Amino acid sequence: MQIREQDPGTGPRNGRGHRGDDLRRLNTAAVMKHVFGHPGLSRSEIAAQLGLSAASVTNITSILLDAGLLRALPSPIGAQGRPRVPLEIGTSALVLGIHLGPRTAGVVLMGLDGVGQASVLVPHAGMGPAETIDRVVAAAHKLVADHARGRPLLGTGIATGGIVDRHAAVIIDNPGAGWRNVRVMELLRGRLPSPVIVDNNARAAAQSELLYGHGQRTNDFVLMVITADIGSVMVDDGRIRAGFSQTAGQIAHLRVSDRPVPCSCGKTGCLAVMASDDAVAIEARGRGLAGVQNIDHVLELAGAQDPVAIEVLEQRNRYVGRAASQLIDIHDPELLVVAGTPAETPAVFAALVAEVARRAHAGSGAAGRVVLSSDHVFSLSLFAASTMVDAVLDDPLGHALPEGLLNP
Repeated sequence: MQIREQDPGTGPRNGRGHRGDDLRRLNTAAVMKHVFGHPGLSRSEIAAQLGLSAASVTNITSILLDAGLLRALPSPIGAQGRPRVPLEIGTSALVLGIHLGPRTAGVVLMGLDGVGQASVLVPHAGMGPAETIDRVVAAAHKLVADHARGRPLLGTGIATGGIVDRHAAVIIDNPGAGWRNVRVMELLRGRLPSPVIVDNNARAAAQSELLYGHGQRTNDFVLMVITADIGSVMVDDGRIRAGFSQTAGQIAHLRVSDRPVPCSCGKTGCLAVMASDDAVAIEARGRGLAGVQNIDHVLELAGAQDPVAIEVLEQRNRYVGRAASQLIDIHDPELLVVAGTPAETPAVFAALVAEVARRAHAGSGAAGRVVLSSDHVFSLSLFAASTMVDAVLDDPLGHALPEGLLNP
């Protein structure tokens, strides 16, 4: 695996510092993003819609085609005059996505089109961050060796639960894994394709939704992630809001129940202990489903129409609905998107929507804005990879071209 060293805080900066180079980067990013959002356009159509010269667009697209970031589609049959060559995002370049879960990590190779090419799970229950990172790096190397087939790797996106300082690449607090102040770049020691982005699950999920899901319909939404970890994020005019101290969206300790279920924060009835995946498994066992080990077992039982499992999931969704109604009342988003295990059980999703209708100020109007995460396959590893796709779209030249190619 070829590794390119980059500054984790800023990413690639090949040739920066010259006004012409900066303008070229901006125009290249504009073309790349336009093709991403409007596949099938020709060079002349791109030039007209972006207000760029035909010569500039031809030059830019030639570079992106050579780098594998774009690909040309067959010209329409029967077209008159000069053949029109539609363009779309290329599928040869790959990004690496890693989700550091509380007990299991996921690693995926993903194309810029959001489609996973290969993936692997890496159990790490009871391990510290250093040992976990070592295992994840080894799994990533094997995945690349077995499946990349020589295709370029543009970088790595890493996502995890809790509070993450993206700029410093530090996991400040991941309660599920019991990790605090983990300096990820120091543990990686340049062993993964760079640049490397480290973010939290909710912001990574929101980025994926912006690129591949409901973000194609609206750039104003709140997204909730309900898994073993719980979080939310607000997307305002297409911008993911991290907050002043990068802790925005910490909803795990919203009180959603009067039941005296203790939480690590010292309160009772918090969303974290009432609606997380672990909480669902605990509730299922408490209701007599003795064989349940984790959320997957509850989902399997619900799929087989076990009434106790179904009620446990519906109750969890009611708790999520209580938190969702508060988010809608506070932020008034166009959509509230729910990702995570509730999105895997749409049959009981009605309980969540009904709870929002009962509790939100706007009632059924608010409930109508609640949607499941898009049909982009749910995977926290794919969400992590999407953070790197966004970085590539922002600076395709810096991520795709070797040093010096801008100024031969």
